[in-house]
Order: sequence, then C-alpha cells, then structure tokens
Amino acid sequence: MDITTGRPDWRRSPLFLRVFVFGTGAAVMAVEFSAERLMEPFFGNSQLVWASLIGLILLALSVGYSIGGRLADLHPTPRVLGLVTFLAGAYVAALPFLASPFLSAVVHGLLNTPAGVVVSSLLGTAVLVLPPVAALGAASPYAIRLAVEGRETAGSKAGSLYAWSTFGSLVGTFVPSFLTIPDVGVRETFWICAAVLLALGALAMGGRALVAAAVLPLLLPSIAPPLLKTVPGLVTEVETPYQFAEVYRLSPSGDIALSVNDSAGIQSLYTTRQLTGLYYDAYMTLPYMFPRTQRVRGLLIGMAAGTIPTLMQRDVDPYRAPVRLTAVEIDPELVRLGREYFHLSPSAARVVSADGRVYLQATQARYNLIIVDAYSQEIYIPFYLTTQEFFALCRAHLSTGGIVALNVNAVSRKAALLRAIERTAMRVFPYVYIAKAPGAYNELLVASVRPVSLPTQAALPAFLRPVAAGLAASWRTPKPGPGLVLTDNRAPVEMLTNRMILSRLGGEL
Repeated sequence: MDITTGRPDWRRSPLFLRVFVFGTGAAVMAVEFSAERLMEPFFGNSQLVWASLIGLILLALSVGYSIGGRLADLHPTPRVLGLVTFLAGAYVAALPFLASPFLSAVVHGLLNTPAGVVVSSLLGTAVLVLPPVAALGAASPYAIRLAVEGRETAGSKAGSLYAWSTFGSLVGTFVPSFLTIPDVGVRETFWICAAVLLALGALAMGGRALVAAAVLPLLLPSIAPPLLKTVPGLVTEVETPYQFAEVYRLSPSGDIALSVNDSAGIQSLYTTRQLTGLYYDAYMTLPYMFPRTQRVRGLLIGMAAGTIPTLMQRDVDPYRAPVRLTAVEIDPELVRLGREYFHLSPSAARVVSADGRVYLQATQARYNLIIVDAYSQEIYIPFYLTTQEFFALCRAHLSTGGIVALNVNAVSRKAALLRAIERTAMRVFPYVYIAKAPGAYNELLVASVRPVSLPTQAALPAFLRPVAAGLAASWRTPKPGPGLVLTDNRAPVEMLTNRMILSRLGGEL
C-alpha cells in the first residue's frame, strides 16, 4: 500500500522489488569487474590492486547497508529509493569520462614506487567507485523496508529479496566477465549498467517519462574518446584474453616498448642498440657458456612480444653457432604484437601458444638452455614455475651440461622470495648461482647439474663484455639457510611478493 494515498502501490509489489534488487545486485558486481578493467591500464591487476578494490567495495556496501536502512525508516517511500538509484546510474554513466583524467593525474604522481601502486589504487578506487556502490548497497535494506508490512512475513520477504539480490550479483559477475567486457568493451559495460540503474530508478520514482533517460548511456559510445588512457608515444592498445596491452614508442630513434596492464613496467622492448639496459642483456651472455661451435637448443618460457628471441638472433647468432629457440607464450595477442611492432621474425624462434609448464610436461625434447621469464599480473612469477616439482621437470629436460636460468624480482638479496627460490632450486640442482642482472630489482639465478662459470671476456663480443663484468662482480653461490622450500602443495609466491612490496611501502611512507 502507498502510505500517503492508501491505494495499492505496484512499486511495493514483490515482483517489482525482486526485479529491483536483482538489477542493483547485478550492477554492484558489474561495476566492480568493470572498475578493475578500467584501472588495469593505470595500476595493473596485481593482488594488491585487487585487494584494494575488493576491500573498498565491501566497505562501500557496508556504509550503504547502514545508510539505506536508516533512510528507509525515515522516508519509507519508493521515490527516495528511486532517486538514490537514479543518481547512482548517472554517476556510473559518467565513470569512463571521469576515470581517464583523474587516474592519469594520480598515477603520474604516485606510481614510481611499489608504495605508489597501493596508495594510488586505493585513492582511485575510493573516488571513482565508492559513491555508486554505497548507493547501490542501500537498495536491499530499503527494498526490505518497503516490502515488510507485517512482522509475520518479515523473515520470508527479507530472505527472498536477499536471494534475488545475490542471484543478480551472480549474473553481474559472469555476464561482464565472459560477455560484455570481452565482446563490447569496459566502457560499454558501464553504460549498459547505467542504463539499467536509470530505468529502475525512474520507475521507482514513479516518473515513467524518465525511463527514456536510460537510453542516454547507450548513446555515449558515439561521443566517447577512443582511449581510456593517454600514453606518450602510444602506438596501439589491445584487450587480450589475458590482459590489457599497450605498445608505445620510447624515442624517435625507434625504441618501442610493450607494457601489460600498466605502463610502469616494460614487458618487451625493441631497440636498434645492441644493449637494452635491462635484464634481457644478462640472458645474452648465457649461450657463450657453451663452446663457440656448439649449437644451443633453447627453451624460453614466457616470451611476451619476443625481446629475447630477437636479441638472440640479432646479437648472439652472428658471433657463435646459432641458438635454436622454442618460445612458449600463453597470450597469442602478444605474439601478434611482437611480429607487427617488435621485429619478431619467424626464424628467431619456434613459437608455441601454451602455458609453459604444461608444454614442458607434454614435450619429450631436451634443451641445453632453459630460460624462465614468465610473470602474471606484472609482478608475480606464476607459483608453479618456482616449485621443487617444476625444477625437477626442468632438470629432466636438460641435455648434458645444460643450464636453467630464471629472472627473479627482488628488492634485496635478503628478500624472502629470492631466498625461497634459491633454497628450492638447490633441492634439485647440485649447482646454483645468483648474480645481479641489469635493472633495479632483477636477479639472475642459474642452476645446473655440473659446475658452470660465466664466459670469459675473450669469448664475448665487445658489446657484451660490460654486462658480463657486472654479472661476474656479483656472481656467487647462494646460502639461503633453512626455511621454506616451494612445492606444488605450498608455494606462497604471491604472499612473499606482496610482503616484499609492503616492506618497501612501509619504508617509503
């Protein structure tokens, strides 16, 4: 009943209220997943960013539940609920326009350090996502207040509405993830969500003419700017099945870089110079550990756009017997970008689109050199590429005298992640070495069945000698001491990485 007129009010009917909470429940999850994809180009999709997003959304929902319940008691009318939802829809429609300038301003000021990732992602999430999510959180307790007229039905009606809201959240999880975001885009998902909220809000306010406003967000793609993020020298940006990839020029001379999910790190680089200045240069010295006339059969796990195969072909093969490389990359779009922008030629490597460990388990081939350079979410080595079982698998595929090389990001030689990987490799290989590679936080780990040493200066072309000298200055046998050995059963790589970053965060703050 409408408490002001005494007449039946269809906006208080069980059917309408169920549809309403279903729509708002779906919108909460759609906004969450779309916001994550919207933020990826600026902050990446590491666990720290995900934790910030999920934590703040839960906080917003808690605030919304509390405010919604109190507001419903003060103003138990569908009009107020409709107004709150309508305003939330308008805000969601504006989010893609607000995100680019705001997040660009935040990221330029704060993203130079690991601390910046946490602080800026929290700030970006709070400003952009909290207001509409808090408003949507108010919908369920408000709808329950409108539905309940007698105490004898309060429990069943509340349970029914929460069930429909949760079912809506389920739909709002799967539809954006598997349908609208990959097929039509992130911004379009926001605008579809906004259209639903505007329509629900208009109906609840009783202004049926306002339902026409729900069409407006669907017209926005025709006037929206083409890019979510402005990157200096941007060449192209691509939504792949796994991540958001950007290709951009670093200099007019032809240097070009690939970044996935954010532009704070470089996942591939092409330069006309013989040295990149990054940890890739250390890998170029590895074939010279073998006799000059010996052909090296190599396996690369994690290729991205092909920096290592291109450098091997261009800067190693002319000076010694060639490296025959098989490169395994899980994301086929990165391979395509490599061929189009990074001079990755078919002759540089036999490229396989697969998960690295799955490929290694399936193949019977043996290799002189196995390079592991795979990262997920920009900063995490996939845990199953660090375990005792994985190193045993690598050893089983090594030829006599072969070596395994792994790039490990570590803020110091005492980092728990680095020590855990060292300790694990030493369980499988009798000889393990560690050296500081070019780059701020890069360590090169080398493991083998037989003793190995860095190539002599005489064995190297002149341009690689400074790199080898830098490796030699820090080349040592690690002594990690007792502690965690990573296994398929227990390999908290993400936790160790987060702890390492948060330790830096504490120092910087």
